[in-house]
Amino acid sequence: MRNNYKLHTMSMGSPIFRRTLHVGLGFIAFVCLMLALSLGTSPVQMSAVTISGQMPETNTNLDIKMESTLHTLVETPVALSNSEEETNENLQIIKVQSGDTLSKIFSRLGVSTKDIHEIMTADPAAKRLASLQPGQTLKLRITKDQQVAGLTLDIAPGNTLNIYRLEEGFQAEHKVLPLEKQIAFGKGAIHNSLFSSVKRAGLDHNILKQMIDIFGWNIDFALDLQPNDTFRVLYEEKCLDGERIQTGNILAAEIVNDGKKHQAVRYTDKTGRTGYFSPDGYGMHQAFLRTPVNFTRISSHFGTRNHPILHKLRQHKGVDYSAPTGTPVQATGDGKVIFAGMRGGYGKVIELQHGSRYTTLYAHLSRFPKELRPGTEVKQGQTIGFVGSSGLATAAHLHYEFRIDGIHRNPLTITLPKRSPMNDASKRHFIAHAKEMLRLLDTHENKTNSLALGSLLP
Repeated sequence: MRNNYKLHTMSMGSPIFRRTLHVGLGFIAFVCLMLALSLGTSPVQMSAVTISGQMPETNTNLDIKMESTLHTLVETPVALSNSEEETNENLQIIKVQSGDTLSKIFSRLGVSTKDIHEIMTADPAAKRLASLQPGQTLKLRITKDQQVAGLTLDIAPGNTLNIYRLEEGFQAEHKVLPLEKQIAFGKGAIHNSLFSSVKRAGLDHNILKQMIDIFGWNIDFALDLQPNDTFRVLYEEKCLDGERIQTGNILAAEIVNDGKKHQAVRYTDKTGRTGYFSPDGYGMHQAFLRTPVNFTRISSHFGTRNHPILHKLRQHKGVDYSAPTGTPVQATGDGKVIFAGMRGGYGKVIELQHGSRYTTLYAHLSRFPKELRPGTEVKQGQTIGFVGSSGLATAAHLHYEFRIDGIHRNPLTITLPKRSPMNDASKRHFIAHAKEMLRLLDTHENKTNSLALGSLLP
């Protein structure tokens, strides 16, 4: 009996037995691992319970080897294939700042710049990378050796440029998703300023700018607005997947200023020209702007006054707009330069002729563009000079004069000439269009009022 036991013990220590045992233990370990994973049990815990019950208590070395084998199976990560290693890239997301270029961004990240030319010439659409805009998002995929594997530029919502590195170079893909258009409505009452009132109504700067452009010929937004003046606006909203991305063009708008209603409707004629017109078919953009400068206050009105330097009562034949030195001054109408230079107490002056009856004068300028000489044509809104205090002036301001047939008129109160009305054929079509747009303006307000009233009902 004792001899048989010794023989059995010796056979367990033989090389053949050990190899057989190791193979068997490996198989058992694999089975235990699969069983543990299927039951949601910790593999190491499961292996310890199962295998220790199968092995002789005296062979602790085998227990340790078994635990080590299972630990290796569980903890060692699976080696990536070559294709998976190639996609193991570092992703950098950059918000483009003012002054950023692709070369500056690459250098900042320590990325090789040798491929920039090839990237920018990969496709005509890739030229956008040469003029990055602040606020855009650039996503760079960088390899371990600091090479560009690809990049994505979010040009605008729904507008994306993708660059991929291929074996033969770079390839570009420009995706533009169509934005859906829908009609939106906003309204409000003016308390402090048009800017704050438009913002309070949930409208953005694009709508504010358009409102000023549309009504700026009829309303001086710095002087004319009264408390509780109101506005309504019907406009396009551009959406992507049901989410508003940006506001579009104003379709119809209304401002009630000091009890007077001003309405405008957007219209495109048969020739493709687009503009804003009053309901009776006259262009909102009049022949002259109401004010030539963005000013802080009117420092002197039209009429008789005590001259601040000469200390004499003199006729003040224009309006003085107080503004910081260097503030741009714009031509109030299309015209031609008839004088540009120094003129006594007026200092540096630009004088314009508008047709046969109208002239405007801009005085006390600090400077004006060198190209403005007698005979030079200018457009309405074009910068023709900059505010200063040249001549007889105590502080920086613009002196502005408006003449009709050589007679000085008050720029603040004169009825400005309108542009020519539409021809009869266009006018008939426009009036029908304007009625429909103003009806929509009323319909959307009624819907808004109904919703507001409904929220108050029990």
